[in-house]
Amino acid sequence: MIKNFLIIILCAIVVPAIASDKKPRKKDLVPIENLMQVDNYEKAAAQIKQLQKKHPDNPYLYLINGICLLNIDGRIKEAIHPLQLAKAHYGIYSNKNDNALKANYHLGQAYHLTYKFKEALALFEILQDSVPVNRSNIHAQLKQQINFCKNAIELEKQPVEFRITNLGQAINTEYDEHSPIISGDENLLMFTSNRKGLSKKIKDEALFPEDIYSTKWRDGQWLPSVNAGISINTNKYDATCSLSSDGQSLIIYRNEGNGNLYISQQSNNKWSEPQKLPKPINSAYEESHASLSLDGNSIVFTSTRPGGLGGKDIYISHKLPTGDWGKASLLSSAVNTPLNEESPFLSYDGQTLFFASEGHTSMGGYDIFKSEKDSSGNWGKAVNIGYPINTPGDDLFYIPTLDGQRVYFASERNEGYGRSDIYIIEFPETDERSLAVVSGYLFTENGQPSSESVITVTKALSDEEQGIFRPQTNTGKYTMILPTGIEYIMTIETPGMITISKELKLPYRTNYKTRTGATYLEPMVLKK
Repeated sequence: MIKNFLIIILCAIVVPAIASDKKPRKKDLVPIENLMQVDNYEKAAAQIKQLQKKHPDNPYLYLINGICLLNIDGRIKEAIHPLQLAKAHYGIYSNKNDNALKANYHLGQAYHLTYKFKEALALFEILQDSVPVNRSNIHAQLKQQINFCKNAIELEKQPVEFRITNLGQAINTEYDEHSPIISGDENLLMFTSNRKGLSKKIKDEALFPEDIYSTKWRDGQWLPSVNAGISINTNKYDATCSLSSDGQSLIIYRNEGNGNLYISQQSNNKWSEPQKLPKPINSAYEESHASLSLDGNSIVFTSTRPGGLGGKDIYISHKLPTGDWGKASLLSSAVNTPLNEESPFLSYDGQTLFFASEGHTSMGGYDIFKSEKDSSGNWGKAVNIGYPINTPGDDLFYIPTLDGQRVYFASERNEGYGRSDIYIIEFPETDERSLAVVSGYLFTENGQPSSESVITVTKALSDEEQGIFRPQTNTGKYTMILPTGIEYIMTIETPGMITISKELKLPYRTNYKTRTGATYLEPMVLKK
């Protein structure tokens, strides 16, 4: 679940000592406290509104109302006024209680989240000078907020050129949608949502446990998304992580106390029972996200295991000749920070790592960063991919398409259907493509899909193996992602059938748009 970073000071609601016989009673505030503790801010705000009819000018109700509005989709701007009223009453800082601290801090957050970066920065800096130095945890949070604001001011000066589109009601709802993953040909999209699914709503909470959903691209649009079913969803939290380019292998996250990564295979249009990934991928700590390389021989993942730089860190593991996963190596401080890193994604050519981080030069919450691999195999210093792709809210799960012209990602934006929606980014066109999608079908003589074929692609000039591919069992469809500018030999071997060899040429300067411009080969019939 994408957790909002807003409530970091408010740990418990304490009835303030207000010199008024019209102050709220503690028994009226306890139910509101309980609702806020489980993130049910809408219901809490509704109860505060009723209580304000009896106590219309109570500063404490202004304060907690502002905090609730700050956490309700589409109502962040509304939080500014009540928090300003609370701040006007409490001042900047008081040793008697923390209401002044809360009012100023959350007002600063409201300014920051509504792009009033300079106002937020000024307020956080005044607060930093007012809070005693012995309150180190508060100073650490203020330092982070100040960095967010300074980064945002700088990033706003150099906006990135792109077009962003909400994927619409076939995918997004009033609930959270996040963690999009896409097949190589962009015809299958899977994601995570806490809408009503297979699980019952948790008591007192506003949301349902997360489930995995999927949708397919048909006739120029996404079909209405559907729950992926009981084979991969449970009555707990299940989330998407990574999808192989052919759409046949799926890595998911399950929260079973500490949180682990699982893998499922698709056969006959059904997902298999997910199998827990072995050590050293999973540990006794939380592993929350992962991404496989195109060839399936490397995996990057996030973990809270000891030995990292702090919070969630990104690790990488490579397959050994035995097929087992090798030692998990912590990526350097060029990528990891003392704060949290999340949602790593390896580009199809393996040269770029995209990930989300609360550190580096984030303008607020998680921002998307990229790191390029150098000639020595080391990952370079993380670079913020820019504003307005990144926002003051959480921006995660950045999944570029094969050609890099489009990106699927999750973001908290004011124009969304819910707090977190899935969007597609489209960048200005370029002519060259370094990779191409090649797709086709294999059938037997009686018209049945071939499920036992193995496709080996080698370079025509050197006989070097480029990759091994298999068709989908229920359709016979195969999908291959290959570097362009090379001539290949495609060899199709099937038990009991004549081996087929076919030349395949992929010119370098060709407009390979994955969904609309994949190279589709004529269906091939296997003969005995």
